[in-house]
Amino acid sequence: MKFWLPEQSAGEIVTLDKLDAVAVSSGVAGWMALRGTRRFPALDDSALELLTPNAILVAALADDYEYRSVGHALVEGFNEDFTGRRLSAIIAEAPRFGLGLRMLYDMVRAGGEPVGYRGWAGQDMEGARFVYHENAILPFGSGGVVDHILVLSVLVPQDVMPATVRA
Repeated sequence: MKFWLPEQSAGEIVTLDKLDAVAVSSGVAGWMALRGTRRFPALDDSALELLTPNAILVAALADDYEYRSVGHALVEGFNEDFTGRRLSAIIAEAPRFGLGLRMLYDMVRAGGEPVGYRGWAGQDMEGARFVYHENAILPFGSGGVVDHILVLSVLVPQDVMPATVRA
């Protein structure tokens, strides 16, 4: 069955409490527990428990980002494994997508605050096997410096969308 997809992908920044996906909200609860009274937690062994099939761990480099771990649910949804790749390479291949990621990562890195993001994948996301996504972008680091970002994402596959969005 064919699905209606917008021509261009679109999304919106939201507060974390507006995200509905259980895998995202439970991961956010775990991040908040690790954070305690700090602005953001350090990346240590207890934080690695948040690396689920719906998680991406990104290292913040001097002028780029590097994908350290990509959960298998996201590899399936994007039809690609970004592990070991740099964001600059993704920007070179898919500028609109990559620059959108950079904007979100830079915002979290500079502000040290988590960000919620959700939206629709459009026809411009060639190869994507999903139509809707919810994400929490969470900072990790020490000494007031964000050195890693954890992205918790749920991708809604095309084959589970309600009939109201099918063509």
